Amino acid sequence: MKRLLGAIALVAAAVLPAAPAHAAEDPDAYMNTVAGQLGEPGVWVDPDVDGLTASEAAELDRAAKAAGAPMRIAVIPAARINVAKSTYYSTPAWEGEEIADQLYDRVGVEGVYAVLVDATSESKGRGFHAVQRADHGPTYHVEDAVDQAVDCCAPDYEDMLVRFIERAQDVDKPFYVDAAPYAGGVGGLIGLWWGLTALGARRTRRKDEKEHLEVIRPLLNEEIIALSQQVSALPTTSDPQQSKLSKDVLDTVEKARHRLDEARGDADIEAVTTLLGSARYGLVCLEAIRAGEPIPEPTAPCFFDPRHGPSAAAVEWQPERGSVREVSVCSACKQRADAGQKPEVRMVEQWEGRLRPYWMVGEDMAAYIDGYWSQGDGRRWWFPDDDARRTADRMRTRWHSRRPGARLRLWGSDVGSSVSSWSSSSSSGSDDDSWSSGSSRRRSWSSRTRSSGGGSSRRSSRRSGGSRRF
Repeated sequence: MKRLLGAIALVAAAVLPAAPAHAAEDPDAYMNTVAGQLGEPGVWVDPDVDGLTASEAAELDRAAKAAGAPMRIAVIPAARINVAKSTYYSTPAWEGEEIADQLYDRVGVEGVYAVLVDATSESKGRGFHAVQRADHGPTYHVEDAVDQAVDCCAPDYEDMLVRFIERAQDVDKPFYVDAAPYAGGVGGLIGLWWGLTALGARRTRRKDEKEHLEVIRPLLNEEIIALSQQVSALPTTSDPQQSKLSKDVLDTVEKARHRLDEARGDADIEAVTTLLGSARYGLVCLEAIRAGEPIPEPTAPCFFDPRHGPSAAAVEWQPERGSVREVSVCSACKQRADAGQKPEVRMVEQWEGRLRPYWMVGEDMAAYIDGYWSQGDGRRWWFPDDDARRTADRMRTRWHSRRPGARLRLWGSDVGSSVSSWSSSSSSGSDDDSWSSGSSRRRSWSSRTRSSGGGSSRRSSRRSGGSRRF
């Protein structure tokens, strides 16, 4: 009787119109509705999503159904799972891969689950999240599929999902799995490889940092000279507190000068800009003492130009190609913004004499930004430009991934997961519960869907997964 009722529920979900969207304050009920649309593998697009046409959604659904992996993909509005009360930002009920896991919990069938969350921007919750859950069968390239989909095609939903479906059904079987049993006596080769890899990683990083220094050294020389002249022009005073603070500021500038003279890489650049930021904060403190005011708390530098000194206010600002954001600025820039004037931005010359804002220059300015937005004690202020932060993160990730330890850990992880996956696949090849035996087997599993809610009482093993906002 239970099976009969479940079959009737699935038929009803297939022939009746889609259930009305639930309110944002009830994301659990909404995910139950989504799961009800995905009893079978395929793609379901919420009617409120306008990033895909009906014909595009139908074509994607056919591609997912024909995939070699049981694949269920939902395209939903971010507002449906948003629990934030504010209209200025989005707080999803679940984060990252957990969004896809929520769909898996409700369907209750092992396979690949993906949720494309539709919104106008990354800050509003737009992202792509996927996971493979299975105790048996092969492992698919789900994580790599998410990365490829976002890197190549975002924010084009159709192209993203086409790329994801193509890649997410490829079995993760590195070439060295078959060769591993025959490998032996490789200790010396590994040692040689380790040394050459470490040397290559260091040389590559030094080359990159040398190029950064060539761009930034003239800028910092100019800043140090200007700041030294500003400190030298301070009036003499008999007040011991003011005298000590003036001397401390001058000493800080001299430390920055010596560190720049000996600079060899990004760590030196970051140290110099941190010192310059501290010196400018010292000047603000000196000005406050002279005016008989309390010493202000340290704040992030003026976003438009760190040479302006610590920020004193916040304004809303929109770059030519970006969304509106709140940035911290100095008093002078605040007045210009209130008057409707363009900000005075720190411009940096790139190739062929082209000038660009410092945060748009790329990797060359990453250490410059990190130093100015460092408080000198391990804490950092939040830099408001997302592209600049991502550029710096990608650079450091690239450097780290070239180290022998990182490469060896990645290799070991791939070997372990691949051997385990193929061992499980071989031992369960004739198991009736294996969903790798064809589409007819997957269709028989769909009768076990639990889309009415409640979630899965036990999650199968996570085989692969990824999450990216864009």
